[in-house]
Amino acid sequence: MAEDPLIRVRGLVKSFQGVRALDGVDFEVARGEVVVVIGQSGSGKSTLIRCLNGLVEPDDGEILVGGTAVDTHSQREWRLLRQRIGMVFQDYSLFPHLTVLRNITLAPIRTGRASPAEAEALARELLARVLLPEKADAYPGELSGGQQQRVAIARALAMRPEVMLFDEPTSALDPETIQEVLDLMRSLARDGMTMVIVSHEMGFAREVADRVVFIDRGRVVETGPPVAIFRDAREERTRAFLAKIL
Repeated sequence: MAEDPLIRVRGLVKSFQGVRALDGVDFEVARGEVVVVIGQSGSGKSTLIRCLNGLVEPDDGEILVGGTAVDTHSQREWRLLRQRIGMVFQDYSLFPHLTVLRNITLAPIRTGRASPAEAEALARELLARVLLPEKADAYPGELSGGQQQRVAIARALAMRPEVMLFDEPTSALDPETIQEVLDLMRSLARDGMTMVIVSHEMGFAREVADRVVFIDRGRVVETGPPVAIFRDAREERTRAFLAKIL
């Protein structure tokens, strides 16, 4: 039997002030798959990815993680699931009063997933991976935007997640630092990390994604391998969107 998708969404609905941000979304992510979600601003991309981490509570529909349905109304259940689902935001969300090392070790220690010594050893290992080993004692305000985002990725990885969610991770960066974050994400993809990435970086999506999902007005319009979406999209709405940005 084929393995269940790591994440499965069925009929997801979410409205804000009477406007449907998600309108019956069905969505799956296989273990080890890299899925890039594209669409214009306001299409529902960020709402979808935030629902996958419990930051937004859907009005209707079902979310399954590892084949088990999530009680989307239970904050306790989401707190446990966030230990398995890493999240990287566009604005870094680092604690400004904590050093880089403390930012990375805080969650593993507080959740009991690692002792202080284990958490520090892993944090230093991860800082080396994101090419910032010398920044352990620095504060976020002393780092560039690209460096802060790489620290944010290291912080998420410190929980040893099964899947990483990225909500437009390069949108707040200047052009010179975008590439260093995308390079790190490429290395995660090569290592087989399951990733769901909301992004406007079409070249990155074409290169790294196993599958691209195009969302418009809260609905999944089309999904498929990058070559199918970017070269031979079936839906007129997909073609119109890509014609504007490519």
